[in-house]
Amino acid sequence: PFEICEDQAAANSPYDLFNLLDGTQDTNGTWYSGTTSTGTAVANPIDLTTLGTGTFDFTYAVPAIGTCTDDDVTVQVIINTLPNTGTATPFLVCENDLGANSPLDLFGQLSGQDAGGIWSDDDNTMALTGSDVDLTVLAVGSYNFSYTITDGNTCTNSSTVVVTVQTAP
Repeated sequence: PFEICEDQAAANSPYDLFNLLDGTQDTNGTWYSGTTSTGTAVANPIDLTTLGTGTFDFTYAVPAIGTCTDDDVTVQVIINTLPNTGTATPFLVCENDLGANSPLDLFGQLSGQDAGGIWSDDDNTMALTGSDVDLTVLAVGSYNFSYTITDGNTCTNSSTVVVTVQTAP
């Protein structure tokens, strides 16, 4: 099968289903959606962006030559869903409130995320330990911390929490 992550569909479109065959097939046949040649005929190459996520079967059938029939061949295209890294909520804090709000657990700034990811300090502030940010080492400014998950299908996704330290009034 041809297997990709959903964020790679556009880069791989249009995709030529003949790439999944061994090259010995006649090219005067028809591609069908499904596991039989009784499904809906589809144009090849296919636009992967129209499929969504899931496993998709396509069957190639060629017309009989005289009394010789040909076997249909079914191939699969698998488009895997990206892991859910959640919805990030920015965190704003005044520079005179850093100690009272530290450490900041970044998971409190995400909602709906899958487990199993790792946090990274995108700006190399050295303030991150696990999911906790030591706000007391940050100066006035904005800092990005990303939560990244790579799943069993090697699909990767990330969400970024922006922590902003504002000047005290």
